[in-house]
Amino acid sequence: MALTDRLETSKRLAELYKDDLTSSLPLMKTLLSLGDDAFLMLRYGWEAYIGSPVEKAFVEMMLSGMSAGPGPSSRMISEAMLQDIQENVKLTQKEVVLTHEKVDLTHEKVDLTHEKVNLTQQQVSFLAKLVVDEFTYTTGKISGSHQDQDFKKQLQMYYGNDHGNQEPYQLRCMLLDIRLPMPLVTGAHIFKRCWRGKMKVVLGLSDINDPRNGLLLCKGLEHAFDDSRICFMYVSHEGKHEFILELLDLNLQNTTLWDYMKLNNLREDELEQLGEGEQKAALFSTFGQLKGKSLIFTNGRYPFKRCLAFQAKQAIRRARDEGWLPDNWEPVAPITYGSEEAKERLKMWLEMVGDAPAPISESSIMDDED
Repeated sequence: MALTDRLETSKRLAELYKDDLTSSLPLMKTLLSLGDDAFLMLRYGWEAYIGSPVEKAFVEMMLSGMSAGPGPSSRMISEAMLQDIQENVKLTQKEVVLTHEKVDLTHEKVDLTHEKVNLTQQQVSFLAKLVVDEFTYTTGKISGSHQDQDFKKQLQMYYGNDHGNQEPYQLRCMLLDIRLPMPLVTGAHIFKRCWRGKMKVVLGLSDINDPRNGLLLCKGLEHAFDDSRICFMYVSHEGKHEFILELLDLNLQNTTLWDYMKLNNLREDELEQLGEGEQKAALFSTFGQLKGKSLIFTNGRYPFKRCLAFQAKQAIRRARDEGWLPDNWEPVAPITYGSEEAKERLKMWLEMVGDAPAPISESSIMDDED
């Protein structure tokens, strides 16, 4: 592997420290501030150790030694990085000095000392851009049925969605609010099971199978939710908590759940066994008709707002990228995270450019009490 430029070198550093974001930040800061001579010296030495057991130790030794303070190896920052910083810093009209030398940035002067600029946010932004695709909601992130059965039982107990002594082979879909054959209803993780290694960093979750990280939905709705076609927006009116369906793929406006499930090979055998009653009628609802419909919770227990907000933010991002939404589209309600801290810190991380660190202290997240 050749470290051909600063971008490739930064990517390699991010890869080395993908499981240790905290340790990577000061090293990334030093790397991004190296002058050309110092960068070349680091690059040529580093390439000799790529893939070896001592690569990480070499990088830490070199970059730690280069972070002693401003000097010839740290004062020159590329014009592209300065322009990026310009977007996040209020420029002054006076000439200021960085390590006793003047920096000219598009005819304005900016103080790049630690008193004026905190490069940590820039480094986190760069790392966030490298990993944002990991948290995209697609059908490939759906858990296998064998992984979800225990979770499904936890959701039944937590939300009081037990079948009792009647209809033992049927389960209520939280959106359609009707009982369907159990194979047609699934326990859907909101923050996906495949991301469990980063659940504490991103959302402060201690258990991926926490029932407040799940919903009981019919197969078609779960598939659409996991594929960014729909999301649920939180609204509160006169003390009543509601999560309403927002349609993100407007191409599905006139598509029925029945057709969507058959199109995606979702338990077609069970579909054909349904009679002509309310079950089949509900599955013949179009996504357009379901838009604005609320999830039904019968015992006053609700999912984590921050989990649904995370999915909504990521799903809307993908829907815009895929062209499913018009440019002037706006959600029916603002995305709500549960607490002001969760809102500010998670929102900043999800914005990708100008992100803040994602960890949210469990002790400061208050939506458990909502």
